[in-house]
Amino acid sequence: MKIDKNVITILALLLYLPLVPSCHKLNIFTLSDPMVSNKYFIGRANTENFQKNIEEILLEFDYHIEEFDNGPTSSYIISRWKIREASDDSSSTGFKESKTRLIINGMIDNQSFEKNNGFSYDCFLEVRNFVYNGKDFVPFYEDAELNDEVIRLVERFTTSLSIEK
Repeated sequence: MKIDKNVITILALLLYLPLVPSCHKLNIFTLSDPMVSNKYFIGRANTENFQKNIEEILLEFDYHIEEFDNGPTSSYIISRWKIREASDDSSSTGFKESKTRLIINGMIDNQSFEKNNGFSYDCFLEVRNFVYNGKDFVPFYEDAELNDEVIRLVERFTTSLSIEK
């Protein structure tokens, strides 16, 4: 019995293709710089203080909640865009203004259920910052003023959201 070369090629591709995306994802994570990030672990909260504490801190920094979503495995708090005039860092690059949005994701710890307090959440902050270059809004994270604010935000969240596991 003779097998056609085209059949062998097709079979080889069918076996090889499922491996390509997973290898590609591994390369993305291993090559990325761990020091450059717009995502931060900000602490652990419980059902009682998750929304209340986060909302208070966001207001301290002049961020307002636009959306709150409570799902089966996590809860999200998304701020409105905070619009600012260009800082010295971004204006030197020709950017006119910037807008920043914060997304707080509380991942539910299923092992943590308590009758009175509900679940505990591992909380993460994601910062999205865009600057206007005269034509479009483009991502920009090299703004010292923004980075200082993010550091203060993370510090404030971590002191407020520190409950024991």
